[in-house]
Amino acid sequence: MRLHRGFTLVELITVMVITGIVAMMVVNMITTPMQAYSDMKRRAELVDIAELTLQRMARDIHHALPNSVKVLSSGGIKSIAFLNTVDGGRYSSTGSDIFEANQLINKFLIRKALTNITDAEVKADTHYVVVYNLGQTGADAYQGDNIATITGLPLAPPKTEVTFNDFTFPYDSPEDRFMLVDKAVAFICDDLTTKQIRLYSGYNFREDLGGTSVPVDISKGDLLVDNISSCDFKYDPGNSTRPGLVTLEITINDAQHTNEKITLLQQIFVENQP
Repeated sequence: MRLHRGFTLVELITVMVITGIVAMMVVNMITTPMQAYSDMKRRAELVDIAELTLQRMARDIHHALPNSVKVLSSGGIKSIAFLNTVDGGRYSSTGSDIFEANQLINKFLIRKALTNITDAEVKADTHYVVVYNLGQTGADAYQGDNIATITGLPLAPPKTEVTFNDFTFPYDSPEDRFMLVDKAVAFICDDLTTKQIRLYSGYNFREDLGGTSVPVDISKGDLLVDNISSCDFKYDPGNSTRPGLVTLEITINDAQHTNEKITLLQQIFVENQP
């Protein structure tokens, strides 16, 4: 007759302890790379959001009318605003229907037909013609010094011209340049209360008509990005030998992990030769 022996209690406990230790080691080996992957994925998503936000802002700022960029900080809310150009060219300085400064005019011939805008578009929505914007009193589009409302763009030869409400422009452009503007655009950041950056456009930017060049009302506009923990906008207008420089810096938090954040900075050159 054969005897069958089982495991003793000590042997069972020993096996359970060893199995538990091995299991903990395996779990730690799996958990650490999985957590690292999760952290990398979360940070990559934050970087993507920040990059897309800065790229959108940079794309619009590249269209800024020379010397129209404005930066303001009020009550913890930061804003950067500018006038959006849709087209431009050079006006005729000889012959008839030419551009003349310090004269009441309502049209001038241009050297080349415009390609980015049509007569129907300027008649459907308000557009402006601006000549030699210096961003200074006497030559500031915000103050109404050198900006006239367009009435038409008859672009078919031989009448290739811009027509506008009667206006007296104070200065000629040294390069015979003019620009067409459709609206003001502002990026407004509230990193204290709403934690958002909003895109605000189409507001009354004419200071001579009771408007404001830089709005700070964060409740208006379209949401661009949220979960902003800090933001900073800076502007160096440059000089006659170098372009202006806009510096944008934003820090974005992860909504579920408040300690996880990413900070990105982007600089944009702005052509300020009017």
